Amino acid sequence: MNTLTDINRFRKLLVCSGLFNIILAVPLIIPGFYRSYIHFICYLNDAVGLGGTTPVLPEDGLSQLLINTAGIDLVLIGSFIIVSSADPVKFRMIPLLNAIGRTLFASVVVYYVVVYGILRFVLIIGVIDVMISIGYIYFLVKTRE
Repeated sequence: MNTLTDINRFRKLLVCSGLFNIILAVPLIIPGFYRSYIHFICYLNDAVGLGGTTPVLPEDGLSQLLINTAGIDLVLIGSFIIVSSADPVKFRMIPLLNAIGRTLFASVVVYYVVVYGILRFVLIIGVIDVMISIGYIYFLVKTRE
């Protein structure tokens, strides 16, 4: 049974999670800015003492293009999530697919942390994504017709 309270809470989760995507991804859109962004992540990682291998920043054009493309894609995904908040019952497939994608992302993060020893700060992002996915699934179940 759909309650207005559940739908409003779902809307808020969708907007917040869409903004989370956008805020984390916008710096990746700007050519060359990824360097400052990765240095900032390294700073945060070191400040919290999480460890991991310091990344070697890509300098070739193709790698930088893929970084910028990933940023654009993540901003678009965040935008779709925010748009779906207008009617989360009608657009329920969007948060469902996003929950699957976020969970896959978190799995890939764990793989890279374990296999390549990358900065463990990204685990925090992965955990947040799993929590968002759980929230989506909770509200998708609560608001189904």
